[in-house]
Amino acid sequence: MGAANRFVCLKGAWCTATHDSGYVLTIVENPVYFGAACDTADIVVTPARLRVTECRSGALLFTGETSRRSGPAEIRIDDQGTPIVTTSYTTHDRPWMRHRAYNCRSGTFDDELPVVSDNGE
Repeated sequence: MGAANRFVCLKGAWCTATHDSGYVLTIVENPVYFGAACDTADIVVTPARLRVTECRSGALLFTGETSRRSGPAEIRIDDQGTPIVTTSYTTHDRPWMRHRAYNCRSGTFDDELPVVSDNGE
């Protein structure tokens, strides 16, 4: 991000910035702002564990659950302007990874990783 594209924040609520590519990134601390963030940003990040798994607007969404299950994510914008997402974990097939698939609410293991588009769709 260029110097002119710094984060603007409301303490305890959200921070937002525009990347040089034009993509708007919003980090939501207070889940009350989640809907507005999805409606105005291209990429939304929140540490909260939400009941929803995607933004209705189609914005990329990374939640506390996404991070727990797939590990840290890298987002880069390719030459065509498409966001490319790379996560640390692509499977849970190792014994030391299996705990990431455990759903404490249902008491079962979710075998699928969170859906994060890696092709901008």
